[in-house]
Parts: sequence; structure tokens; C-alpha cells
Amino acid sequence: MAKNDAIIIDSIIDDRVALNNPSDKRDEVFEYFSIEQILKDYALAPSDIHEGMVDGQNDGGIDAFYIFINGHHLSDLENFYWPKSNVEIEVFIITCKHHDTFKQASLDSMIATLSELMDFTIDKKDLRGDYNKELLMKREILKTAYRRVASKISKFCFKIMYASRGDTSILGESVKSRSNQIEELILSCFADSNANFIFWGSAELIEANRKKPNFSLELPFVEYLGRGERYVLLCKLTDYYNFITDDDKKLRRYLFDSNVRDFMGLNAVNEEIKSTLENTNSPDFWWLNNGITILATSGKVIGDLIQMEDIQIVNGLQTTESIYNHFYSGGEDPNMRSVLIKVLVSKDNEVRDSIIHATNNQTSVSVPALHATDKIQRDIEDVLLTRGLYYERRTHYYFNQNISKNLIVSPLYLGAAYVALIKKQPHSASQLKSKFMRKPEQYAEVFSQDLNISIWPILAKIIKKSDEVLELNRSFGKTGTDGYLKRWRHLLAIITVARRFGTFAFTINQILTLDKNEINEQEFSDTYDFLKTHPIDTSSRWKNKVIYDGILMASKDHFNLEGIQVLKLNVPKLKDYKETGYLPVSIQESLIHEIDAALPPQPWPPGILKQISIELKISSRIVSNVVNILISRGLRNRQQKGIVYDKEGRIIAIDKNRNMMAQNSLEKLSSHSEQVNSNKTTSNEV
Repeated sequence: MAKNDAIIIDSIIDDRVALNNPSDKRDEVFEYFSIEQILKDYALAPSDIHEGMVDGQNDGGIDAFYIFINGHHLSDLENFYWPKSNVEIEVFIITCKHHDTFKQASLDSMIATLSELMDFTIDKKDLRGDYNKELLMKREILKTAYRRVASKISKFCFKIMYASRGDTSILGESVKSRSNQIEELILSCFADSNANFIFWGSAELIEANRKKPNFSLELPFVEYLGRGERYVLLCKLTDYYNFITDDDKKLRRYLFDSNVRDFMGLNAVNEEIKSTLENTNSPDFWWLNNGITILATSGKVIGDLIQMEDIQIVNGLQTTESIYNHFYSGGEDPNMRSVLIKVLVSKDNEVRDSIIHATNNQTSVSVPALHATDKIQRDIEDVLLTRGLYYERRTHYYFNQNISKNLIVSPLYLGAAYVALIKKQPHSASQLKSKFMRKPEQYAEVFSQDLNISIWPILAKIIKKSDEVLELNRSFGKTGTDGYLKRWRHLLAIITVARRFGTFAFTINQILTLDKNEINEQEFSDTYDFLKTHPIDTSSRWKNKVIYDGILMASKDHFNLEGIQVLKLNVPKLKDYKETGYLPVSIQESLIHEIDAALPPQPWPPGILKQISIELKISSRIVSNVVNILISRGLRNRQQKGIVYDKEGRIIAIDKNRNMMAQNSLEKLSSHSEQVNSNKTTSNEV
């Protein structure tokens, strides 16, 4: 049986690899598929799944790390809606191996990692292991969340998952023993928690995969009023609870409109609803509550129930979650109270979007969550469809239809393309997060109605082609697909477009010409050949803009590109000291020579100017002025934060003690420049 299960899993993985969903590498597809099945009940969007993936170099044997507070994925501490009481924390720590067995080595690595990371008495700087920034960030989020809600926790559970293509019925004794040790380790760190180590093999993954969301349901009612395909219902609270839960009494989160799902946890609203539900002496529930709005593509009343297709709960999410929590935790309703439900039936997407926007404008759901219904977003979706691309303004919409990932474009993906190629800020594009859409000014600047709508498919295709070339040449990378592409796609794109036009100062009108005269794969590959001379690193130091700027400056020289000034590179500007024939009275030539002699070779270590001022018993300001004079005379070079620049603004030296990562990049850059100069010399001699 296990062999047949493995064959079925391999077939599923093969199909996804063919669709590049989310990668063309079997181990990565298996990892994503496993996590997707393990967390299916939470209805996470693809971006949420990727956000929790921590695999890569220095992952400590952990591939994914997810934290849920009362069923809501916690990834952003700043914008999360924290419950005031009855807090349930669920932590999923997952490792996925494309093996046909469960191996002890995987657990050995995990137990060593968890023994450190789960001990919050150990400060981050004192950790003995070398862990990547994604894993450390997850630890910090869990640590912060735990401290924030410690006094309100009603349930705290860890689920440590090991997924493979193996058979869970024939686990080795050493593997079982290690899993028990991990459970004991977690319990020793969190006394009031539950810890379960769970193995998932081919059989478990197949079973989860076959469990499909059911969007066609029946809802009993007590009273109803109907006109055409519009219904107003009064339903018993218990019947509605059964409607929103599956056979395992888990909340059908997939029924909630994905664009407003994150706003289910609003505290004040939930507290009031909770109080009403618990008060058996209160008036009927629907007297005190605005009710729930359901969108469907079909609705038919049969007797005392209504049958609906393609259900979306678009309003009343707080009410729904509160009703679920009340009954799931053992609450009762002896008075058989009712909830008011509106059912609106339409197959017209524009009408459905209008309903979603209108119903949620009447609540405290913030406007940014409703951008999916904006006209500009619908226009972008339409224009991308004409070019064979699918714009996921509604999370998961095309993904659930098994559209290839290569053809799907998200608002964040497209927004980053705009920042990289229109605003000429590839570094900012690589760091862009979806929260920029919550800021009206930033959102309006990127998704402007004044922008030629034809620009969007061109931007999307440029970045998609960039991704394609990077994927084909990914062997030199050490990180997962998403991190690797995010790091390089915008640099590759902007340099390649600049090469096409001979300048970084290319205009929107020039980009529009690429609709009929697309940049071909070879042009991207030639740029890639230049980029691959620069090292890839998963360290957070890669986020330093200096690294990007050094590469862009090198590309200017390598490809003889104009317009470098539009990129606003991070080269320090110092006052231009002109020789005037005399010096300030407090600065004599003898002092300049004395300070010059006291200065060590560059790059200077931190505090060197202060040290010289103490030794010579003069003010730091005078030393600083003299250094600027030396720079103006060409005797010294400009230096900022341990980075030394020549007169043209090129990086020529870096303090190794301050920035090892930048030093590695510089060495690669210098080596590459020497090779280019050598080639030029040889060419001139010939």
C-alpha cells in the first residue's frame, strides 16, 4: 500500500513540476505541497505559505515555521489584532524531506536547533548555532507574542511535523525515540503547553490532498423573505455554527472572502458579540447584531433550507468567528436564538466586487483590504488577461484554478516591478512588503489611474523573463526559490532594460515600445553573466543598499551605460573644498602634515579621528576639517561607514571588520574589473 501511495504522490508532484507550481524542482514542490496540506484548514494564501518557509542555508533542520493566534496567522507583529482574553497559540514547526523513509538524521538536526531556539533565556547574540535570518525572525516573533499574551493564554500547543514519502506504520525505533525527545524538550521550555510530534507520509498527504473545500452547502432557516435571487433569512445560531464548520468541527475559513479575512480579529467587536452570546437573558441575537452577508452564484429555497453554490461570506466575519468560538468552546444556546443572514446571488464579477466593497464600507474593516475591488485593480486584471497573464487581485483566485505560477502576477509582484523600473529603485523593490498598500499615498503613486494601462503587462513580462533566466541558472544560489528571485530579479531587470536603451534614464514611453519589441532571453542571459560574478549570500547584510549600488556602478562601467545619476546611488557627498591660497587661522600646513602622518591607511577604523584629536590635543572638528582638505587635494579618499570611495564614487575599499559581506562583493568586483581592463588592453594591442 505504501508503495502505491508513493507512486500517487510522485504523480502529483510531477504534475506540479510541469506547471512550475511553485517551482520546477521536485524537492521544492514536495516541500510546498506538504506544507500546503498540513496547513489546509487555515486557508493560507500562497504568500503566507512562502512567508513561513525558512529553509536554505543554516536552517537548523527546519523548513517552515508558522504561528497562529486564535486561528490567525501571525507574521506581522505591528499590524496584528491581538485578542484580549482566551488566547490560543498554535505553533507549527515543519521539516519536509523528499525521501521514501523517515530518517533519524533529520531529527538530530532539529533537536539541536530547538534546544537553543526554544530557550528564551538565551539571548540572540549568545546562540551557539549559526541560523539564517528567517529562522531567527520566527523565533523573535514567537518570543514577543508569548510575552505579550502570557497572562491570557488558554491553550498553547506545538505541532512538530515531519513529512516525507515514507510509511508512518513502519517508523524506526530510533526515529520514534528522537521524536519523543523533541516533545519532552518543548514541554521543558513551556510548562503549560502541549507538544505533539506528528509524522506524515504518502498516505497522510494523499488523504489531505483529497479533502477539498466545499463551497456548495445547505443552510436551514426559521423564517425567510425572498425577492428574485435575494433572500433575508433568520437562522438558528446552532444551525449557522454547523454551516460554517466541517465534519471535524473546524471552521471553514475558506468560505471567508480572502481580501477581508485578516480583519476577523477586531477586539472590541468580538468582545461585545461574545458577551451577547454568553448572556442567556439578552434579547434575541439578531436584534443586537447587524448580521451576515453571503455572496453566492446560485441560491434555491427548498422547504426550510436554502442551497447555495460558490459561497463567500463577505460581511459579518467577526460575528461568524464569535459564534464559532462560542459553540466550539462548549457554549450553549438554550433559548434557540437566531442570526440574520442576507444571501445575494450573482455571477457578475463586477457586481460581486461592488457588493463586497459596499458591505465592508459599513464596518470597521480598513479600506486597504478592499483595494481588490478598485477600478484600477480590475483594469489591470483585464489588460493582463489580454496578454495571457493572470492578476491575483483576489488572493488564491487563479491559484485555486491550477493556473501555472509562471502566469500568475500578484499586486505586490507588480508593485515591486513599478518601483524597480519606473521609480528606478531596485533595492527598494526587493524589500517591498504588501503593507505599502495600506498607505494611501504610496498605493496611489504606484497604482495610478494616470499611468498608461498598457505599461502593466510589459512590466510583468520583464520581471517574469528575469525570473525565468534566474531559474535556469540557479545552481550558484544557496537559498530557496523565493529568496533567490527576490534578491536578484530587479537588479537583472533594470540593468537589462538599461542596456536595451543605453541608459538608466529610460522613460515610460521607451518601456511601452517593448510591447512589440520584447527583450529576448539572450539579453537577460548576457546581463546574468555579468551578475554571476557577484556573490549570493542569505545574510541580512545583503539588504545593505551599498551592495546593490556597487553592482549598479560596476554595470555602468561594464556596459558603458549613461544616466546612472537617476538611480540616486548611496555615494556620500562631501563639501567641495577649493584651494583659496590660504587656510583658516587655526589650520596651518604643519598641522595638516602632522594629521596626515597620524592617519593610518584607509579604510580607517571607527573612532580614529577622535583618537587623533586626543593625541594631538586639538578638537575633533579641526581634525575633521583637515581630513576634508586632504580629500580635496586627492591625498585621501572619501570614507563613510567603513566604505572608501574614489573621486567617481566607486567603492575601492571596505573595512573587513565592519562589513565582511561587502568586502566579499568588492573582491569579486575588483577581480571582474581587472579582467575587463585586461581584455581592453589586449584588444588595444591587437
